[in-house]
Amino acid sequence: MTILEPKWIIEFDLTQYSQLKIIGLVFVSVGFILGILALIAMKNSWRVGIRYDQKTDLVTTGIYSVSRNPYFLSYNILIFGYILIFPSSILMVLYLMLVVVFHKMILEEEKYLLSVHNTAYMDYKRKVNRYLTIK
Repeated sequence: MTILEPKWIIEFDLTQYSQLKIIGLVFVSVGFILGILALIAMKNSWRVGIRYDQKTDLVTTGIYSVSRNPYFLSYNILIFGYILIFPSSILMVLYLMLVVVFHKMILEEEKYLLSVHNTAYMDYKRKVNRYLTIK
């Protein structure tokens, strides 16, 4: 018995493409692991929101040597995986909104890090891309 009819959530019927669900599971798993690695690497520098009066260490090692924003990237990957598993136009619209909101948050975070870490952050920006650095 289906509780929510596909028409109600504007879900796409892609049952003939079962490999999409497998790829989606891979994305969800990668996103989850990436998020955990980002949290571990941040240690005591982890915070929610920006407080300009608070100084945190600039983390540039581990997963942060590949991405300046691995935690946000992990959410983008994870939610994209959910869309592959449960494809719907509502999820796609929400995902696009999330990407825009996260990007704006990242830009604000960059201003904060520049104000706190100045040259060290500028050097880090030159070495590591905002989302993903492939060497």
